[in-house]
Amino acid sequence: MKTASLIYGYSSRNAGDFAITLGAIDVLLECDVNVRLFSRYCAKNKDFHESKKLIEARYGSRIEMHESPFCLDRTDSVLSTSKNYIDGAMTILGIKRKQSFRKKLLDSDFIIFNGGNLFRCQSLIDYTRLHALMYPLRLALDKKPFIIFPQSASKLNKAGKKLLLPILEQADLVYFREKESYNYIHQFLAGRNFLQSIDLAFFINKKGITESDRFKNRIAITLRFHTVGDIQYLNAEKINHIKTQIQKIVEQFASEHRFVIIVQTDKDEEISRELASDLNVDLYKTNDPIELISIYKSCSLLIGMRLHSIILALSAGTPCFGIFFNEWGLKNPGLMQYFNMPYTMLDNNTAINAAHIDSLTGLLANKNEHTVNINNIVDSERKRLMLSLSEFINNSTPDGLTS
Repeated sequence: MKTASLIYGYSSRNAGDFAITLGAIDVLLECDVNVRLFSRYCAKNKDFHESKKLIEARYGSRIEMHESPFCLDRTDSVLSTSKNYIDGAMTILGIKRKQSFRKKLLDSDFIIFNGGNLFRCQSLIDYTRLHALMYPLRLALDKKPFIIFPQSASKLNKAGKKLLLPILEQADLVYFREKESYNYIHQFLAGRNFLQSIDLAFFINKKGITESDRFKNRIAITLRFHTVGDIQYLNAEKINHIKTQIQKIVEQFASEHRFVIIVQTDKDEEISRELASDLNVDLYKTNDPIELISIYKSCSLLIGMRLHSIILALSAGTPCFGIFFNEWGLKNPGLMQYFNMPYTMLDNNTAINAAHIDSLTGLLANKNEHTVNINNIVDSERKRLMLSLSEFINNSTPDGLTS
């Protein structure tokens, strides 16, 4: 069996991010590949150990897990954060060589860069983050074949393009999560190695996942109150606007349907609880992607603001209505359009109107038909991904080259 170094494994604090990692592991295991997973976190960070515990519970000893070469925790003291930034800069510049990480990374047949929403660079913070993320792939250049699992793209400034595009050009395969991201990066590169796919969370192995009686026929709602990357809260005007629009929907359907607000990302919990109390609807919190698939599979509909809540629901065949802001990037409308699911953008105080209510009514009335269509799309995408991935793996030679 060949061995893949998978970079990076994400935190279990955010069920959507963690679901990407589970999807990546499951498709690699299906291809009979040994997985060497490198966490996004160092061993000093509790996220490393919490995620490791969940990985071991699901996969046992089949997954070999290692820490990140970078250590950064936003909850650290100013002094610790400064030390971590200095260490990271020295690593990126090659002053610190992190020999153990290099050896483990390159002692594999090929390298997989995990999926996500990482092709963006609009600020110095973005540029610094992108440098750290690309560090393992720059080590792999001319040494090991590597591919990039399905990514989304947002705006890249000049510095971001200079850093990212040469790496994409040398990758054996680059998958994109939606057509809009594919087309955006295709403006700057010929993209002969580009393939369009969907999010890895769709490909989680769902064997044994059953419906939950507790959530049977509910309308689920997921909320989001943060900017892209969950760096900071949206302003008060936008948060209040979200609350008002959700209230409109609940009031419209409450006489015939029961609602539940699902919290699958820690940062959404506080305001979600406030709104659930105001609307007198149930709230349930879990960061476990497998439990979430079971929940969404049981529901009649998801009204989603979190992309990965929509992805997990669609992966279970449940229709979705999306509510987004443009600042969250191309990934949101791109996914909804591909699955022919309705959505609205709340920019400029756009409000829920009669047409949106009609869309929601149609999703509820035609759930079975939507489920068949959704499942057909997911099955087709899975076959395409597995075919191209298997061809890449089979063509990877023991010396780390592709034939």
